[in-house]
Amino acid sequence: MSDRYLLAVDAGSSGGHSLIIDLQGHVVSSAYREWTYDTPAELAPLGKEFDPEQFWEIICQLIGEAITRAPIASCEVIAVSAASQRQGVVFLDKDGHELYAGPNVDVRALFEGLSIDGEFGNEVYQITGHTPSLLGAPAKLRWFKNNRPHVYQRIATTLSISDWIIYRLSGERVGDVSSESEVGLVDIHELIWSQRLVEMLQLPQGIYPEIVSPGTRVGAVTAATAEQTGLTPGTAVVIGGADTQCGLLGMGVKDEGHVGIVAGWSAPVQMVTTQPTIDSRGRLWTGCHVLPGRWILESNAGESGGAYRWLGEVIFGRSNTAEDIYALMDELAQEVAPGAAGVLAFIGPRAMDMSCLRPSLGGFILPVTPSVAHIERKHLIRAAQENLCFALKINCAQLEEVSGLRVKEVSIGGGLARSRSLVQMLSDTLGMPVASFDMPQVTSLGIAMCAATGSGIHPDLEQAMEAMRPKSILFEPDPKRSQEYTECYRKWLSTAKWLEDLSGV
Repeated sequence: MSDRYLLAVDAGSSGGHSLIIDLQGHVVSSAYREWTYDTPAELAPLGKEFDPEQFWEIICQLIGEAITRAPIASCEVIAVSAASQRQGVVFLDKDGHELYAGPNVDVRALFEGLSIDGEFGNEVYQITGHTPSLLGAPAKLRWFKNNRPHVYQRIATTLSISDWIIYRLSGERVGDVSSESEVGLVDIHELIWSQRLVEMLQLPQGIYPEIVSPGTRVGAVTAATAEQTGLTPGTAVVIGGADTQCGLLGMGVKDEGHVGIVAGWSAPVQMVTTQPTIDSRGRLWTGCHVLPGRWILESNAGESGGAYRWLGEVIFGRSNTAEDIYALMDELAQEVAPGAAGVLAFIGPRAMDMSCLRPSLGGFILPVTPSVAHIERKHLIRAAQENLCFALKINCAQLEEVSGLRVKEVSIGGGLARSRSLVQMLSDTLGMPVASFDMPQVTSLGIAMCAATGSGIHPDLEQAMEAMRPKSILFEPDPKRSQEYTECYRKWLSTAKWLEDLSGV
């Protein structure tokens, strides 16, 4: 056993994780708890927020549980870092009290975002690499200006959720470039807060903290935080990054043309580039990698794990654990040949197009001649897995189109990557090898790499990545199945287009 460990805190969309990880990158212990958001009555159904004191209490409990379960002494934790869901924002007043804490699903600023995009959308996109603006901090600031002016006047600092956790741990108000580039206020070309946006959108001055690189030590655990968490006062606090980008780091996705997929509730498909690349059609997002000198171009397949979990619960009920449900689904899917006996699924994963957000029809398309009696749940499960793989393929194609690069490698991690049948299907669909990391905590591992760098264990993130990266399993495509999936994919694409036209929106 080592006598030095790292603590990773991951504030995801559906819950919080706290993990103790050793210097070789092995998970020693973990704690997890789901959380929910509040919907103020006057903001229903669009507005979502969370109670910062309640969330912080959960995070403190998770940290304490992870330390206890290790079991190690708190003094053996040499550094702590954090990542979080993207687009989430916290506003602080001058005394450090939270005025607003909102997750990435808070769309209270829908109309403010539409107004921003109607007047300045193209320039906002060129600066930030992100639209629609309804998801970003500028629209939320405008909403508070219009609807809560007494709160708006007190805003002194805007932080991403992970940077808020760093603030709570250390008392330091700083922002990391990967997280802050996701909230719509950073010039992704210059890697600074955009003064042009502040002036153009008439945003408040002076509320934007210093931007630092992930893996930088920014402070130490305060005495008050130590008492709440069980950590030792003075433990190094290191800034982390956006959850997906930390997941790329955890999988070793660093070279131009390398694509990383963190397949959890959603499935962001991110290609590494050596310069910011903007989609002329506004479909994709551009952001910052946690590694210096690298950017990411993203084509997101949307709700993936969430849709797959929904299907599992519909078929098997909620009395079973998620692990048991996924194991049953995998077993049944492998009984079905490619093409799922003609069943096509459209239950979440799709091609990303942020230039045209609109609802579309979905569900299962079944062969009905002469009868549907031969269609069983195993066919629906197989079709759902193929739906995800086809969506990942079309999103990879969009990355190639916009970047002008060929996809050189594909790596996949996250909860869905534990399904070996799904990863093999992805390799067959893409017609290329896929490296799978079946440990679901690739994001937390990337956070730990940041902590190791900031604590001086490694001189930079790349060396931390090389020392701590887990082994992957390489799935090679089967030529026969790849050929079969070429025709299946063509049918899926044409049916998706038909459903889009049929929606009439």
